[in-house]
Formats: sequence, structure tokens, C-alpha cells
Amino acid sequence: MAAKYGVGIVGTGWVAGEHVRAFETDPRSAVRAICGTSVAKAEALAERCAGPCAAYDDFGRMLSDPNVDIVAVATPANLHAEQAIAAARAGKHLFLEKAMATTLDDARAVRDAIGEAGVRSVVSFVLRWNPLFELIKAQIADNTIGRVFLGEVDYFHGIGPWYKQYGWNVRADMGVSSLLSAGCHAVDAVRWFMGGEVAEVTQYATRGDAPDFAAYEYAPTSVTIMRFADGRVGKVTSCIECVQPYVFGINLVGTEGTIRNDQVYSKTKFPGQTSWAHVPTILPDSGDVTHHPFSDEAAHLLDCIEQGVESHCNAADAWKSHAVCFAADQSGAEGRPVETPSA
Repeated sequence: MAAKYGVGIVGTGWVAGEHVRAFETDPRSAVRAICGTSVAKAEALAERCAGPCAAYDDFGRMLSDPNVDIVAVATPANLHAEQAIAAARAGKHLFLEKAMATTLDDARAVRDAIGEAGVRSVVSFVLRWNPLFELIKAQIADNTIGRVFLGEVDYFHGIGPWYKQYGWNVRADMGVSSLLSAGCHAVDAVRWFMGGEVAEVTQYATRGDAPDFAAYEYAPTSVTIMRFADGRVGKVTSCIECVQPYVFGINLVGTEGTIRNDQVYSKTKFPGQTSWAHVPTILPDSGDVTHHPFSDEAAHLLDCIEQGVESHCNAADAWKSHAVCFAADQSGAEGRPVETPSA
């Protein structure tokens, strides 16, 4: 069957390669264009595509390609706003890597441009498609632990010189903060599991300054407390200077039980339970694609386009997670609680 949707990818790094794999896996889509900082880099990535794929070094020219229906933005975060807004105004559906922008105003502009254009969008909080996340959402929907009133999600991932992202991640104008460059996955997870609106945040930030992490232009470690509008609370630790294996820890406390990653305790669903019940699944505890399922995320965007519906992770929803991050970083910088922007 011929692919219905042509995909253009801007960016030629690791995540761009995963976007190629994701869209080439789904028979409904095919990568038809790659845009890089040079035609040679774009051509090198285009070789991974099964069919004809044009190579560009000019993003505007790629947007004019009639074979491109969807644009996947996989460049450094400081380029996302300009590219996403241009793609939306060109009538292209968006598959946008996080962070969606490096300032609150730019993130808002991306959200608004996509809304005004009427195109479909998914911002890549890819862990929403991780099997553990899907399991936990099902458990919460089934009232396994009752009403969740406390949520803790922690991101521990040392991003040092051995990691490709490190080169730009250390820069304040590109990485911006521990939360925005990486820990935003944990912020989004708290919102995703608990629902409702975050009204106020308080952050404390610090740094260890070990030699491998001393180049960071911002504090690589932060702890953020969230107060929801209905009084519930959440907490996110984001540490990208830790010396340990990758850990993405989830602890959700409800009125009828608790979920701790792949363990659950429920007094209503499992009467007589004396200890944690373990449900084997894939945990979000590494940066590889088994744990970060780009193919499922891409398939979801294609479903939304075909069905004419908005994603649960569209630009409007993702902006709310970004707004929490920006407010939290403001709190850390100013030493006071900050209200989360609502619009």
C-alpha cells in the first residue's frame, strides 16, 4: 500500500534518526524529505529511508515540498519555535520534540500558531507511550488506588561529556535548565497521572560541580514542589549531574492505595494483600527506544490526523507542562513561590 502521508524531518542527529525509523515503520507514512545544516548531512540520513527522499539545507524549501504533509522538528530546542510556527503556517501537521521552545512566550506562540492553523500536533513527551505509563493510567482509570493526592516523579540521568546531547545541553540558551532540557518528562508525568491544573510552584536548585558537569551554565539539579488548584501536591526532582544509572522514579499515593513504578498496593482491588504486587513491564529507565517508543507516538499522530481529533499531547496540552517548568525555574531564580501561567 502506498503511504498516505509524506514526512519531512528537520534535523539530522540521533532523535531525527529515530523519527525516520518511527514513520518508516508505519505503512501510512513515509519520510520524503530531510533538512539539515548541509545537504550532505541530510543525504546521509535520507539513505535510511526506503523510498525517494529529498535532501535540503533550506527549511523554507522543504516546507514548499508538495510531498511533505507532516513536519518532524528534531533540532536543538532554541530552533523549535521558529521552525514549528513556520511549519504550522505552511499547513503541515507537527511532530515536535521537547522542549517546544526555550521561553514561555515562544512556547505560547507555538501553541497559538498551531491552533490558528488547525493542524494536528504531538509534542514529544514520548514516555506517555511507555508501557509502564500505559499500565499506570489503566490502574488509575480502574480506581485501583482511589484519588491520587500526592505524586512524585523523579528524573535522574547524568548527562555528561559521554552523551551526545551534552555539547548543547550545557548552554543556557539551548538547554535552559535541568527541567526544560530533561526533567520536563517528569513534570509532564505528574500532570498526566494526576490530572487537573497546577496553580503554583516552588523550586530549589543547586549544583555539585563535579568535573564532568562543571561546564553547565545553569544549575543541573532542581527540586520542584507543585500545588494543584484543588490542593493536591506533586514533586519533581531533576538531576542531570548524578553519577548513577538512569532512574525515572514514580510514586503515586492515593486514597485507596499506592503505585510505585511497577508495584502496586490496593486495599480495594486486592483484599488481604500484605505486600507490594509486582506487574512486570518495561520501565522508562534508559534513553533507548524500547523505553522511549517513538513508533507508537508517531502512529498516534497519524491516528489523530486520520480521525480528525486532537492528541492528548498536542501543543495546547504540552504548553501546560512547559508553563510549569518555566514558572518553576522562575521560582528557583527569585527564591519565592510562583503562580503557573494559565494562558
